[in-house]
Parts: sequence; C-alpha cells; structure tokens
Amino acid sequence: MYRPSLKATLLFAALWLGFFLLLRQLAPTTNLGGQPPPVPLLALLLAAAVAGLYGALHFGRRAWRLADTPIARIRSAPQGYVELYGRARLLPGPPILAPLSYLPCAWYRYRVEERTSGNRWWPVDSGESDGLFLIDDGTAQCVIDPEGAECIKTRRDVWYGNVSGARTHALWGIGATYRYTEQRILPGEELHAIGLFRTVGGLREVPDTQGEVAALLERWKRDPQRMTLFDRRRNGRVDPDEWEAARRAARRQIEREQLQRAVEPETHLLADTGDSARPFIIAAFREEGRLINYFRLWATGCLLAALLAGGAALRLWP
Repeated sequence: MYRPSLKATLLFAALWLGFFLLLRQLAPTTNLGGQPPPVPLLALLLAAAVAGLYGALHFGRRAWRLADTPIARIRSAPQGYVELYGRARLLPGPPILAPLSYLPCAWYRYRVEERTSGNRWWPVDSGESDGLFLIDDGTAQCVIDPEGAECIKTRRDVWYGNVSGARTHALWGIGATYRYTEQRILPGEELHAIGLFRTVGGLREVPDTQGEVAALLERWKRDPQRMTLFDRRRNGRVDPDEWEAARRAARRQIEREQLQRAVEPETHLLADTGDSARPFIIAAFREEGRLINYFRLWATGCLLAALLAGGAALRLWP
C-alpha cells in the first residue's frame, strides 16, 4: 500500500498553511458570536483541512500518472514504468483459494470483524494474497507480483454470521456476531495494471560479462577449498599465473551460464516500483477513462472537504 513520506506530508502542510493565511487576510477578524472558539473543534477542522488537501494531491497525482502513461503491449513494452491492460490468468500449480469463500481466484483480500458489546465492529482477522498471477493482453503474458499494490474496484462481498459459522440473512446483519468482507480478482477478469515492468531471460538482456566474472571471482576468494584447486604449486598461495588461470575458468563458466540464459524463454514481470511518486496500481476497470475519473472524483471530493473545513476553521478563528 501507499505510504506517504515525511517530506510529502510537510510539503502539503506548508501548502495548506499558506492557503489558510491567505484566506485569513480576507476574512473577518472575529467569529460570529464574539466568543473564543472551542479549541478541540478548531484543531479538528484544521486537521481535516490538511488531510483533505493531502488527499486531493494524492489522488490527483494518481490520475495524472495514469493519463500520462500510455498503455503498452506486453510483447513490445519498454523496460520501466508502464501501464498494461488485459485479463487475469492463473499460473500453473496449486490454485489460489479465497480464505473465506474458498473460491478460486487470482488475488484476494479479506477482513473478519466481531460485534462488540457497544454494538461496534472490531477487526479480529485480516489478510491479503501475495501469490503471483498473470495478465494476458493477447500478445504475451506478464507475471504480476501483487505485494505493495493498491488494488481498487475489485469484486467485494460482505456477509454476516454467528458463532457457529452459519450465515445470517438479517437486514444489515442485525443480531449477527461476525461480519465478513472479501475482495477478489477472478480469472478472466479485465484489469488495468501500472507498475515497474522488466523482462528477464531470453536475448533481450545485455550480459555484463566482466561484472559477472568479477563477482564470481569474489565468491571464489571467500571459498578456501576453491582457491586450493588453483594453487597448483601447493605453496599455500595463488601466484599471478595461477590467478590468471582462475580468471579464465571463471570467464568460461560465466559464458556457459549466459548461453543457457539466452535460450530460456523471456519472462515479463510487473511489480512495485518502491517509489511513492510512481504508484503500483491494479484496478478491475475495463475503460482507462473510468479509472482516471475515479481518482479525479476522489481528488475533487478531498479538495472540497479541505475547503469546507478550512472555511469553517477560518470563521471560528478569533
């Protein structure tokens, strides 16, 4: 999931402070009743305004990233930050089963909540799939590693149950003990995914023979038994000519490994970028425009909330 950095938080707080001071110059110097405003309420409004501004920039940046990144075809996609569109597929092997419904799926997230004595829902269990799955756009397939992804608009089921585990069909779960929430991406479902794309194997990679040889020799240096094999004179050290023979042996081994990798099929992988400025998003939207509008709507709502909270705080400020 997205984790805001301290630098970004401070920047957004500074932007809001400048916005607040600007509006302060245009507002009356006393509140409506002439009484000091309640401090907790004022602090709450200011916090809501800062959070709203942060959310507007957060979701707005996602909309901008999606609009600015063209959809690539997997077979010809460039290495780096790309957006893909296709259908979810399963990898060979044991199936991925959603833990609550036991339905086969490509990805899942679940939450179990228990009703407390105060008639509130308290989380008791939750989890998320980290199993790999595929996206297929008709030209090729790409492995998706969902760890760290922001999954939105996926299938979501909510139901209620009692202590015995039996489901209850009461309206809004009245009288139920547990509430179950499960999100899933099903095989064959249409997806948009944007993240870090890279290809391993095949002939696309340019081998760094010199670097690989140096790394292999470094590993051999830390292996006394290996170095004994190159000490042909048995004098307890590897002489320059013996070291040169070791270098040639390392180069032959690296070349054999590179040749073996060259004949292996290409494997495409989409994963988290590790950069908050380039989010990793998986969305069950068919049209890219709907996905962009989804983030724009959230950005607009957060901005409106920030303006309303800021305006209310400004009216209360003594």
